[in-house]
Amino acid sequence: MILADPLIFAKPLHIWLGFLALFLLLLQISIGTRILKLPFWVHRKLVWWILLIVVLIHGFYGFEIYFLK
Repeated sequence: MILADPLIFAKPLHIWLGFLALFLLLLQISIGTRILKLPFWVHRKLVWWILLIVVLIHGFYGFEIYFLK
């Protein structure tokens, strides 16, 4: 494996990254539809970049587990 897959609360890191990605996606939707009243720059810049990074790392772990193991 290229990246280590540590256990956090008895679950591998890629599982937690998937949960975090889902939470960030729901946060993006709720900010974009104005369910949460946060400034729009949070939706456009901050959460989007964090979501993109988390999803890329999560996808790399999935690719590594499925193809490189």
